[in-house]
Formats: sequence, structure tokens, C-alpha cells
Amino acid sequence: MTEGLIATSEALLEAAYRAEFVAPQPDPGVILQVEGRTITAGELRSLALVDLATRMEQHSLLRRADDTARLAALRFVERRLTEGNKIDTFDQSGNFHGFLRRVLHNLLLDWLRSPAGKAELRRAEHLSGDGDPAEDPLPLPHEEFEARRRKTLHYLVAIRAIQGLPPGRGIPLRLALWPDYELDLAEISEVASFAFCHETASNQAEGRACDAGRRCPIPPQSWSDAYRAELEQAQKNEPHGLSRRTIAELTRIGRDKPMPKREGALCERISKGRLQLIEELRRVGIRGTP
Repeated sequence: MTEGLIATSEALLEAAYRAEFVAPQPDPGVILQVEGRTITAGELRSLALVDLATRMEQHSLLRRADDTARLAALRFVERRLTEGNKIDTFDQSGNFHGFLRRVLHNLLLDWLRSPAGKAELRRAEHLSGDGDPAEDPLPLPHEEFEARRRKTLHYLVAIRAIQGLPPGRGIPLRLALWPDYELDLAEISEVASFAFCHETASNQAEGRACDAGRRCPIPPQSWSDAYRAELEQAQKNEPHGLSRRTIAELTRIGRDKPMPKREGALCERISKGRLQLIEELRRVGIRGTP
């Protein structure tokens, strides 16, 4: 229903992409009117995420890409859309669908030509040697392609929803889902900033501010390097998933309290984060337990 709604309303599609990728982003609870339709900013932003994930999955340049490469491409495109303020360059004089197709195609070409994009595709053996990444490959059989499309679309939307959770719930949940949820470099820095915030918090109010994302100072480089080594060592020690105790130590939540209390607080945060994530996925039409 979401995909069809976006496809039939150009004004709604443009409003959705502006809400998600043009700063400042509106508060999710703000009520907006688009073509006589009442919709919240959060719903608009979800529509943009679903539409973008669908377009990426169906794009000919990524037809043979696996989920890992496709997710890397999606993150690249999302960053470029936001940092380059691409959507705000639409001048209202043309067709937004056509404008969006051109922008995404050019961004995907940039990713395919970048060292990161080439490394991803070589890793998955989607390209041989120095072949042309822009070459349009033969499509997969329809049934297989549709099954992969639905699975990957849900995965990408779930990943984006996890990244949107408040730090106090989202970061413990991300670590609890490792290794199924693989942290990229930007996310590792975010986790490190969260841990440093809790490590330097001197009272409960500062700890709650860390959880809400209102107090996350940038740690010194030497501290970040030591933390990255600590995280890598924890992943090596527990390659099939991090224990509650390890996650409690990594997040620094309640670091002055006994470990049983720290683990209890951690479980509460993970449970609430999971429930919030499920509710967010249901809101965009995805059923299932992450």
C-alpha cells in the first residue's frame, strides 16, 4: 500500500523526500497537509525510506549485488542526498519522479566508481577484472527477484529504523544484534561517543541525557582508538554474538553499579528498543520480529 501511494502521488513523494533528506528535518509528530491528506512528518519520512529502498533494490546497476553491497550503496546514497542537499535542488519546473531517477542513477554511478564501491562488488564477485560497473546485466528470474526484493526491502527499512532509535535503546540493541547487524565506521564512532558520554557522566541526569542523545561529547582520539580495539577484541572473543555482560561493559551504562544491575538495565533498554523498532516497522507495513 505504501509503495502504491507514493507511486501515484508526485506531491506526496516530493514531500516525503524533503521531510527525510532536507534539513532541518521536522519532528516526527508534526501534522502536515499534502494534497488534502493529513499525515505526520514521521509517516512521510518512512514513506521516503521505503521508496528509496525499493528504487535501490530495483535499480539495474545493482541487479546482481548482494544484500551487503546493496546496503553499502544505500548508505552512500543517503549520505550524499543529505550532505549534498540534492533534493532541495529540484526547481518545481519538471517531473519529480524523473528528477529523482536522474539523481539516484548519478549517485549510484559515483558509488560504483568509488574505491569502496569497487571493493564491495569485487568482494561479492559481481564484476570480473576491470569491467564496466555501469553495464546493465541480465535480470534474475522474476520469482527469485521478487522474493529477494521483498526480503531486502524489509531488511533495509529495518536497518534504517534501528539507526533512528534513541541512543539509549538503539545502541544496546545494535550491539545485541551483532553479528547479524554489522556496524560500519560511522556507527562505531557513534557507539564510542555514547560509551564515552556514559563514562564521563557524573550523575543520573547526565546519564539520561546520554540515552536521549542530548549529551554525547566527541572523545579524544586516543580514547577512540583504545575503544575501537576493545570492541574488536570483544567481537573476536564472542564471534557468534555479544553477551549482556560484554555489551554492558562496552556501553558503560551504570558503570559504577554491580554487574547484575547493569545487565538488568541493559536488558530493559534492549527490550524497549526492540518493541519500539517493531512498532516502527508495523507502521510502514512490515510484520515480523527483528
